[in-house]
Amino acid sequence: MQYNGRAVNNSDELVKMVVATKPGTTVPVKVMRNKLEKTLNVTVEELDLEAEQNGGRRRPQQDQQQDDQSQGAGGFGLTLENVTPAMARRLHMPNGQSGAVVTDIDPDGPSAGALRQGDVILSVNRQRVASATDAARELGKVQSGRIAQLLVWRGDGEVFVTVKKD
Repeated sequence: MQYNGRAVNNSDELVKMVVATKPGTTVPVKVMRNKLEKTLNVTVEELDLEAEQNGGRRRPQQDQQQDDQSQGAGGFGLTLENVTPAMARRLHMPNGQSGAVVTDIDPDGPSAGALRQGDVILSVNRQRVASATDAARELGKVQSGRIAQLLVWRGDGEVFVTVKKD
């Protein structure tokens, strides 16, 4: 791996290099993906210390604005939000790809262990979803006790996940 033309030997080195980069700077990052070397242009953003210290929670007025875009997925123990363009870039999603990002998972719900925060639901039972509303609607069609087949963007690729609805 290379960061801004310099070899990176471990994650500690990478953290030091990123911290030393001025926020707003775009740097080339060379990675191995599917046994192929790729160069990605990554923009370093400023860390939101308040969000980090609050476990990722936003300030109350931001929560209120986000709640309008949040969707609960009843019977699956999920909270979903729309994927923004900035989020899609951060998650290394293909251009034009949309979906519903998992923002919260009930630790005792049926999705615990199957889905993770940051997963992006791309389709539910082979029906493509473009937003949190689409995903919640498709998940709502699944009958209690039945299994939903989800195509999810995780890490740097797509994976299939199955979850049984309560």
